[in-house]
Amino acid sequence: MTHWIGWLELVAEQALLAIALLVVFAGSRRLARDGMSRMPALMVALGLVLPVGDAWINMSVVKQVRALQADKMAAIALHGREPAGGWEKAASSPEARTLASTEAARVDYLFEGGRAPIVDPSGARVPFMPSADEMRAREQFVRDEKGAESSALSSWDRGIRLLAEAAVFLLAGFAVGWRARRRP
Repeated sequence: MTHWIGWLELVAEQALLAIALLVVFAGSRRLARDGMSRMPALMVALGLVLPVGDAWINMSVVKQVRALQADKMAAIALHGREPAGGWEKAASSPEARTLASTEAARVDYLFEGGRAPIVDPSGARVPFMPSADEMRAREQFVRDEKGAESSALSSWDRGIRLLAEAAVFLLAGFAVGWRARRRP
């Protein structure tokens, strides 16, 4: 539910979460007080659906960000590296080597910030000089990557917090129900 935007949606989400946690508390209290029966077990199961499902969705953001980073590394390995033996020994025309080395340097610069040398048509190595657009694209990429990492960590924290809240309500309900059971 964290993809909702706006105050009304945020309040509705938190109200639903509070109700779900109260249902977990009441169900576990009744389970501990009265013993195993269908209605309290159903209350606990239904109450846990929202916090556990939301926690699972939030915690999966980390996997998605890691998959994107793995894709980035694969793109660098495939398109951003010099071939074995160097550009000078690549079996292609000088113009094709220049284009390929420039593209590899561009990919390396965009994803890693490196400035690999390129091979000009005469076969000499010259430093890669990114254009203003490439510099802006690199800055935007870095901001997006940092934002994705920050968002993933925030989502992970929210997922852990939701699981901890559900466990606390579950255990508190059992404790209150067990205490009521022991009273004559």
